[in-house]
Amino acid sequence: MNAPLSHCRIIRLHLPAVDGRSYDFELIETAGMTVLRALREIHGALPPLLQRAFHCHAGACNTCSVLIDGRPGVACTTFTRDLGRDIGLAPAPRAEGWAGLRNAVRGGH
Repeated sequence: MNAPLSHCRIIRLHLPAVDGRSYDFELIETAGMTVLRALREIHGALPPLLQRAFHCHAGACNTCSVLIDGRPGVACTTFTRDLGRDIGLAPAPRAEGWAGLRNAVRGGH
């Protein structure tokens, strides 16, 4: 018999479709998983438009900005463990003046 593992968690990502529906994905959360890591896990299953929308282009602060549960966030520094099991994601406009958004931890980018 397989017992459930207390350290495993299934998360669900909900991404918008052009026609108003959403794409839903379930994946196993790994230790230290960020929203960007989760998006990379499902990248091949995304339609081409969303593959480009969620791609971290340069690894610099705010280049992977997304709406996380309707609020602006940065996918590479938002941990899935800090979110609920159902996570709504949508492309976000790139913020202007991103240097002002960096904090001391990410200041070395």
